[in-house]
Amino acid sequence: MSKPTSIIVAGAIGFAAIVIILVIVFPVFTRSPEMPPDRSRYPEQALTPEEITVNVAPRNDGSLHVSQRLIFDVTDEMKSPLSWYVGGERIGYGVGAGPRYYVLPQVGEVSAQELSTAEDSTKENPAEVGDLTVTRENPAIDGSFSDSAVYDFTRPKQAGEDSQWTPGRHVVDFTYVLDDVYLNVDGHELFVLPLRFPSGSNEAPSMRTVSLEAGGPIQCLPDNMDFDPDPECTGLDKHRFTDDGTRLTWSEEISSSIGAIGFAAPENMQAEPIDAPERERS
Repeated sequence: MSKPTSIIVAGAIGFAAIVIILVIVFPVFTRSPEMPPDRSRYPEQALTPEEITVNVAPRNDGSLHVSQRLIFDVTDEMKSPLSWYVGGERIGYGVGAGPRYYVLPQVGEVSAQELSTAEDSTKENPAEVGDLTVTRENPAIDGSFSDSAVYDFTRPKQAGEDSQWTPGRHVVDFTYVLDDVYLNVDGHELFVLPLRFPSGSNEAPSMRTVSLEAGGPIQCLPDNMDFDPDPECTGLDKHRFTDDGTRLTWSEEISSSIGAIGFAAPENMQAEPIDAPERERS
């Protein structure tokens, strides 16, 4: 065999060997390491983050009217109702060995409804599916600083359904009123909103947004040794404010170090703030 011919044959053999190696090895490197071969990917819509938007309207009587919209995706049948826990929230310790402060909101006027996810139902003009049944349960916790409740939002089952929430996207609106949240805390007069949200499918990190209709700007109230509202919300890893500070958006992947937000009341207030509940540290 002549030298040029042998070079061509050797090159062809080498190229074939490389192709065989790539065919065997390439799928190993392209397979996502977090996706084992026996697990299929979720549909694209199920990988979108859960979204929770909260609109807060302070009233001149010292109460807050709050509207929450929860958008979540269900990948399998979700048999349990949505649950929303609300109760006392610690908002800081006093100076030195002094008292620690709480907000103990009184909840009223709770209602909820499911919205349609059809193409003709938009965020600006949503179509209603129907009201949800709201049930309040009082946990067996005895203590003046543990006043709390769990609200379940139950969806009437449709014909042929065996679960509360069928696979796919769901949108729920619920509204409520909070009283005893206009507080004087260590010399600060402000509305305090505990960051309590209903639990969705928990398939993905959630994007959360709080918007104020009046008052502000928003300040985070961390559980710190000295009560010191944080206008930068340094306890939230991924967050942003609007320029006027009346809208805060953040990503909550596991849990937040912020239990509540506070904001100054609008100018038309007719009520006086109440002293924040407190107790001595043990």
